[in-house]
Amino acid sequence: MDVGVLTPDRSFRHLTGKVIPLPDPDADIPPHHLPWCYGCGPDNDRSLGVRFRLEGDRIVSELEFAPWFQGGPGVVHGGATAAFFDDLMGSVLMAHLKPSVTAKLEINYLRPLPLGITIRGEAWLAEIDGRKLWVEAIGEDSSGTAYVEARALFLPIGPDHFQRAVTSLDEQQVDSLSRYRSGEYYP
Repeated sequence: MDVGVLTPDRSFRHLTGKVIPLPDPDADIPPHHLPWCYGCGPDNDRSLGVRFRLEGDRIVSELEFAPWFQGGPGVVHGGATAAFFDDLMGSVLMAHLKPSVTAKLEINYLRPLPLGITIRGEAWLAEIDGRKLWVEAIGEDSSGTAYVEARALFLPIGPDHFQRAVTSLDEQQVDSLSRYRSGEYYP
């Protein structure tokens, strides 16, 4: 089933540009996946520091990578870039109330991403094919120069996915998962 609508104002090298509208455009999205998430967790001192917000039917985040994410001389390591986009694209499915895990991640590095610039990542749900949820994303600087295009396949999960992990958490960590356990996230 392909219910995405084309984004007529943009062109991409590796993306379809189709966007599936959010079911509730006024919905609040959680500020992070989990408090200790590597990408967005505020309780993780080594987190990338990704912070999401909703803009229309897209999730947006700006990030300037810290110097310790350097790969080649003066550029961000490709793995750090991939982690940013994986986290950003996963948040799209939170906004669509479809908790999912990454099954496949494709990163197209259009040009080296220099340290010291802020990259704006935009991600959206592009296609639903049965259980398969395809998310696309673009990473640009403030002038609109594209550095990255990404596409990922996500598969939905239920609350039982985290059940085993929850048994090893302390009480404070379990309390921080109340959004997931309350039924608010898993409709």
